[in-house]
Amino acid sequence: MSGSLHRRSPDGGPALRKYSAIAALLAGLVLVRLGVNASASTVRAETGLFAVPLVVIAAYSLVALAGLGAVYAVYAAGRDERLDGFELVEAGLAAAAFVFVGVYVVLGPTAPDVSAATVLLPGGYAIGLGALAVGYARVADLDLPVSPPTRDGWLLTGLAVAVVAVTAALVTAGATVVGWPDSPAAAFGYSPALDATSFVLTTVIPMTLSGVGAALLFNGAVQTALRRHRSPAAAAGAVTLLAFGADWSLAVVPVALTPVLGPVPAAFRGAAALAALVPAVVVVLAVAVAYGRLWDARTPRSADGRTTIVPAGAGVVLTVAVTFATAAFVGNSVGPATVNYPVAIGVAAVAAERTRSVWAPAIVYAAHGVAIELLAYYVLSGSAGDGGVTVLSALL
Repeated sequence: MSGSLHRRSPDGGPALRKYSAIAALLAGLVLVRLGVNASASTVRAETGLFAVPLVVIAAYSLVALAGLGAVYAVYAAGRDERLDGFELVEAGLAAAAFVFVGVYVVLGPTAPDVSAATVLLPGGYAIGLGALAVGYARVADLDLPVSPPTRDGWLLTGLAVAVVAVTAALVTAGATVVGWPDSPAAAFGYSPALDATSFVLTTVIPMTLSGVGAALLFNGAVQTALRRHRSPAAAAGAVTLLAFGADWSLAVVPVALTPVLGPVPAAFRGAAALAALVPAVVVVLAVAVAYGRLWDARTPRSADGRTTIVPAGAGVVLTVAVTFATAAFVGNSVGPATVNYPVAIGVAAVAAERTRSVWAPAIVYAAHGVAIELLAYYVLSGSAGDGGVTVLSALL
C-alpha cells in the first residue's frame, strides 16, 4: 500500500483548504442520491423498462459478473501469477455469455414477476459513489484501499459481521418485547415462510450493492483522507458521525421541508431540495471534523489502533441521541433498524481501520441490511411480546 495513505497535511493549514474537497464530495453524494432516485422513478413510471424480462436478466447478469470478478480478486490477492488487463477483458467477455444463459435459466420462469429496479437503483447508487470516490482519490492524490483483506483481515471482518448481526437481533427482539413502535414484529406483516430466491434477488443483492458504494465513499475515500489530518482513532469516530449524519440528513431534511416545498412547482422541488441538503451535509462534516479534533486534543496522537473502538462507539451513541432528537422535531418515529444502522457504521469504520480494506466495511454494511430484513421472517406472528420472547429464546 502506498505511502500516500499515511501522508498528512500540517495541522496548521487552513481548515477550508483541508476539508473543502470532502465537502464537495458530500455535495456529489447528494447529487447522486437525488439523481438516481429521480431517474429510477421516471424510467419506472414512463417506460416500464424495469419490468421487461430481457432487462431484468441483463441486470442480474451484470451483478453475477461483478460477483465473479470479486471472487477472482480474492483468489488473485497475494499471488504472483495473475491475469493482466487485456486477459481480464477477454475472460470477462468469454464468461458473459455463459453468465447470461445461466441467469436466464434461473430467472426465466420468474423474470416477468421480478423488477430490475431492485438491482439498477442500488447499482446506480454504487456506481455513482464509486465514481465519486475514485475521482476524489485522483484529485487528493490518495490510494483507495480496494485490495481484499489479509487472512487476519478476513477474521476481523467475520467478527465485525457477527457483532452487527447479533446486535441487530438483540435490539430488534428487545424492542419487540417492550412493544417499541415500528419494530418489525410490533406490526408484523411478513410471511413466516422465507422464499430464498426472492430474498436473494430483492434483499441480499441490493444490500450488497449499496454497501459497496457506501464503503468506497466513506471508508475508502473519506476515512482515508481524514487520516491525513487526524489520528486513525479520530478518523474512525469522525467518519461514523459523518456517514450516518449524511444519510440521516438525506432522509430527514426533505421531510422537514415538506410544508415549505408543497407550494413550489414540481419542476423546481429538486433544486430546492438540493439547495437545502448540501448545506446540511456540510454542517454534518463540520461536526464530524470538530469531533475528530476534540478526540485528538484529549488523546495522544501516537495512540495505537486499539483505541478506534472507543471513538467510534462514542460516535454511535451521539448519532443515536441526535436521531431521536431530530425525529421528534420533524414528527417521525424511530424504529430499531434506525438505531442499528449507526452501530453498523461504527463497526464498519473500525473494521476499515483494522483491515485497511474497503471490503470489510462493504461486507459489514451488506450484513447489516440483510440481518434487518431477515429478522422479520423469524419473529413469529402473534403479540409483540410473545414474538420477542421467541426470538430471544432462539438466540440464547
